[in-house]
Amino acid sequence: MTGKLDLDPVLVARARELARRVGQPVVDLARSHTTVSVERAVLRLAGVTGADPDGIPWVNRLVDAVVADVGLGHGVAAAVFDALAREDLTDVTLLAQKAAAGSVRFSQPTGKAATAARRAARRAV
Repeated sequence: MTGKLDLDPVLVARARELARRVGQPVVDLARSHTTVSVERAVLRLAGVTGADPDGIPWVNRLVDAVVADVGLGHGVAAAVFDALAREDLTDVTLLAQKAAAGSVRFSQPTGKAATAARRAARRAV
């Protein structure tokens, strides 16, 4: 047995196209939605470490602060790295500590600020 299925290439191409169309809404949903867990993982990769005196991880505090200010719809990385630039900080854990103390506000950057924030986030992660 050679393993060749002898399938009609036109039918295979059609089946692949139909599968792509059927799966596209799932792909679109996955690309446009996130979860708190995913965002925490992103910020851990970006360098947020440690926990507050109550044992709550700084990454949890940071995500909670960003979500309270701008929501979760666009993820948190752009808002976090925009705040780092505005606060003239390089340490994301320090930003998390300031956010937990209520001394940092987050916003969804636009234009050049958004481009710079996304670029910085990609570099950090």
